[in-house]
Amino acid sequence: MRLSTNILGSFVLRDGKIVLKKLFPDDVGRIAASLGECGEKYCQTESDLIEELISTGNTKVEVDYPHRFMGSGFDIDFIEAKERVDPYELAVQANLSPKLIDERFIQVNELLTTAGMREVERDMILIQNVGALDDLDEVINRLIERLREWYSIHFPELDDTISNHQLYTQLVFEVGHRSGFEQKKIGVDDRTCERIKQSCINSLGVDFTESDVNAVKNYAEKILDMYKLKAETETYIEGVMAEVSPNLAEFAGALLGARLIALAHGLKRLSTLPAGTIQILGAEDAFFRFLKTGKNPPKHGIIFQYPDIRGAPRHTRGKLARTFAAKAAIASRADAFKGKQIAPQLIQQFKKRVQSLK
Repeated sequence: MRLSTNILGSFVLRDGKIVLKKLFPDDVGRIAASLGECGEKYCQTESDLIEELISTGNTKVEVDYPHRFMGSGFDIDFIEAKERVDPYELAVQANLSPKLIDERFIQVNELLTTAGMREVERDMILIQNVGALDDLDEVINRLIERLREWYSIHFPELDDTISNHQLYTQLVFEVGHRSGFEQKKIGVDDRTCERIKQSCINSLGVDFTESDVNAVKNYAEKILDMYKLKAETETYIEGVMAEVSPNLAEFAGALLGARLIALAHGLKRLSTLPAGTIQILGAEDAFFRFLKTGKNPPKHGIIFQYPDIRGAPRHTRGKLARTFAAKAAIASRADAFKGKQIAPQLIQQFKKRVQSLK
C-alpha cells in the first residue's frame, strides 16, 4: 500500500490505483494548515486513512518522509516510498479536474509563503530586540561612568561605597545634595547607611549649588528612564521567546536563549548548528585566536551566563558547557520544527549532569 498526500487530499494506492481517499474541504486556509502539518508531522486525513488500513489488517504502508510518523503510536510499519505520485493522475482517477490542482497550488502556496515570512519576521524582531538591549547596556554604562565622575566632585565617598550602578543612580536622583543622606532613609543596609552618613560629615567633595544639584538629578533621572526601558525590553523579549522558542526559553532562560538565536542569526540556523558550535557562540575572537596560535581553546561563549556553568568549579565548566550546548541544540530543533514541549526533561537531564560533577 502507498499513502500519498497532495493539494487535493490523502490517497491510498495499490499498484497505482486509488483504493481509499480522503479529500480536503474546499477551503484554502484549511488545506494550507493540513499541508503545513504534513511538512512536520502528519495531518488528520492521513491519520484517518492509516486507521482504516490498520483495521483491514495491513501491517505496512509506504509514505513520503517516514520520520513524520515517529512516536505516532500507529500499529503499522512506515516505509520510505521510492517513487513520487503524480497528483494529476490522482485527480483524473478521482474524477477531479486537473485544473483544480493548479488553482489550489497557487492559492495554498501563497498562504504558506506568507505564513513562513511572518514567522521569519518574528524571528527578526527577536534579534533586533536583543541588539536594542545590548545598545541600552552600552549607553547606560557610558552614562553611569559620566554620572559617577560628575557626582564624585560633590560626594566622592559615595562612589567607593555603592558599587551597584542602578542603586547609585537612584540615590543621586532621590537625595541630590550630600547633606540629604543624613536626613533621608535610603534603601541600603544599616552598615552601609551609617558609612554613608559618616562620609557626609567628613566628605572631601566641593559643595554644589541648588542648580548644580538639579542638573545632576535630572541627568540621573534620564538614566533611570533607560533602566526602565531596559526592563521593558527584557519583558518583551521573554514574551516573544515564549512564542517563538518556548523550549529554549524554558531550558536556557528567555534572555540567554534569545542571545543564542541572535548570535546564530535565527532560530532555524541555530537548530542546524552542532552542539560544539553552540558551545562557543559569542567566543569567536577567542576561537580564532586558538586556531591561529593553537593555545587555550575557549570552553564556552555566551552560555557562560548560565548560573550553573558560571558558578561551577573551573575544571568542570567545559564539561557542563558541552552538556548544556547539546541540550540547547535539542531544544532549538524542537522549536524550529514545532515539536512537543521537551524542556522539563532537558532541564532534569542537565541538573543530573551538574550533580554528577559535584
